[in-house]
Amino acid sequence: MDHCDEVLAYTNQNNAYMLHSGITVCSVSPDRVVAQAVIGPNSRNAGGGVHGGVYFTLADAASGALCRADGRKYVTECADIRFLKGAKEGVITAVATLLRRGRRSCVVQVDITDEAGARLALFTANFACVGDDYRK
Repeated sequence: MDHCDEVLAYTNQNNAYMLHSGITVCSVSPDRVVAQAVIGPNSRNAGGGVHGGVYFTLADAASGALCRADGRKYVTECADIRFLKGAKEGVITAVATLLRRGRRSCVVQVDITDEAGARLALFTANFACVGDDYRK
């Protein structure tokens, strides 16, 4: 099992809130992560659309996995999300891409789309490195 496969397995097995939210990390590479959320009854807001917290959690999970692809431990330092279009059902996909990896931080951008490929949200975040091993 290579390092990216280890990050994928670790994230999918150990992020309880991500799992509670119906989110799965599908692939991890050093510069890109794909994650998906299956929309269910608990994903909806009072208006029947996908709650903004689902988008944010999906993007944050994908971003965190991407940062950990270097083997180190990270925490979200700051994040920004722009909601562009709502979804009500199906599967939403987050594609996280690395904008910059430094000695102490990572900057990540995430595009969130629906099954038809329509962009639902755009997320950017800075992550701070807080340890040499993401498993500790």
